[in-house]
Amino acid sequence: MRVSELITIKKIESWVPGDTITIKAGTGAGKSYFIKNNLYALAKRNGAKILMLLHRTNCRNQFIDELIRDKKTDVIDIMTYQKLEKKELNKKHIDLSQYKYIVCDEFHYFMSDASFNITTDISLNAILNEVFPVKIFMSATGIDMKTYINNIKGIPTIDYELPITYDYIKNLAFFNKDETLELFIEEAIKKNYKGIFFIQSAKKAYELYIKYKDYCLFNCSKSNNSNYYQYVDQDKIEKMLKDERFEEQILITTTCMDAGVNIIDFNLKHIVCDVKDIWTLVQCIGRKRIQNKKDKFNLYIKTISNQALGGMETQLNKKVKMADYLRTHTVKEYIDFYKRQYDSSNIVYDDMVEEDDKSTKKINELMFYKVKFDLSNIASIKQYGTYCYCKYLADMFGFRDNEGFYHYRIIEEDYETDKITKHLNKIVNQRLLKEGQQELIDVIDLRDSRGRQQKSIGQLNEYFKANNLKYIIVSKSSSEIVEGIKKNYRYWQVLNDIKEIELPTKYGISSI
Repeated sequence: MRVSELITIKKIESWVPGDTITIKAGTGAGKSYFIKNNLYALAKRNGAKILMLLHRTNCRNQFIDELIRDKKTDVIDIMTYQKLEKKELNKKHIDLSQYKYIVCDEFHYFMSDASFNITTDISLNAILNEVFPVKIFMSATGIDMKTYINNIKGIPTIDYELPITYDYIKNLAFFNKDETLELFIEEAIKKNYKGIFFIQSAKKAYELYIKYKDYCLFNCSKSNNSNYYQYVDQDKIEKMLKDERFEEQILITTTCMDAGVNIIDFNLKHIVCDVKDIWTLVQCIGRKRIQNKKDKFNLYIKTISNQALGGMETQLNKKVKMADYLRTHTVKEYIDFYKRQYDSSNIVYDDMVEEDDKSTKKINELMFYKVKFDLSNIASIKQYGTYCYCKYLADMFGFRDNEGFYHYRIIEEDYETDKITKHLNKIVNQRLLKEGQQELIDVIDLRDSRGRQQKSIGQLNEYFKANNLKYIIVSKSSSEIVEGIKKNYRYWQVLNDIKEIELPTKYGISSI
């Protein structure tokens, strides 16, 4: 089902001035189509205007081009949230009451960008304070914002929802190291793959691009990354937005392209994400518009370890500490407790009051609740135990079966397993004496929690079993005649393709 089927003209006509509508639907479900066609037709018939708010310049440019092409600028005005915030901040108010419909596209913006943008609350409040227009909030990942509007702002909403599935993800894999990004690109170049790399850090994205620039297209935000935007080929980016595809093998971009941009290309088979915010990550993978059931891609995500999650939790609690204090104390008590201290997180800020030459301390609600929601999400992720981040995403993306098994790969482990497998194939059935045994031990390099290298046959065989490697090491004895004297010795032998081998119980495995 598409959004236009879910929300009929009859349902639109049932909305009354001041209603707040939410639409939850996955990428490619026709949210923008619904606005540009169904809502447009009704508004034009009634002589009404629509304001469409977008959160990225790329989205704005692509949307304006479509409206000009379809001759629909007579009814729909386009603006970025950032422009509205700037106008409101400088007391140059825009008359929003002239619009019958205010459409907030990708409205997760208000909270997702609140981690670094201190003014997202300004545009949200300006919209919610309007009495006359119908406010329409659309996103695939707006659950946190919907909760905020309902519970914190106390505003009821009329909700429409289409089920979201991720069956277009063919394989799910995770990677641990930044160096693996280079391995991905080198393999893509070698095998002529097409892929998109979403990288949160503009510096890291640019440094990766510059190493492989003959095969890559680079993109980042002009406003947030002025040092690196000079390396963006604007003509190529504009062409990509217009054609909805890129010609290079690899597109390396920051999250400036996390929403609203369409890439239609059946040959795009790989998407790599080095992005920490989960809902931003979901938006990133939605940039490829799926054309049919065979149009799938492989997804690779940078892991966040349990230890790193704990560190993020600590930093978030520090970030919100001063705001927590202000919520339960007076401004005077706050200033007395935090003498001459500045809230570096910008959650607590100074604001003017009616009296001349006076100000007060306030809390940026959106930034505050962004931190609280992030803490809540981390708590949910940690419930998955060991490798919790990987398991959480595997569960969310449908890579957990009915028996509770998770189906994903760790790329570095695959590379390591491949190296080990090649060595095992080379030495299979050979007699391994001390030197050969130590070489095998070093190739596997199995270590315990204290970093000690594991050397016993039992431990190595357990490693094979845990990693589904169809090999086994057995210890055998032999003898030879040296200068007329019979000498006995023991050696290891690696066997494979064995269905049943009885092993000594001390190895901890009875059979394989």
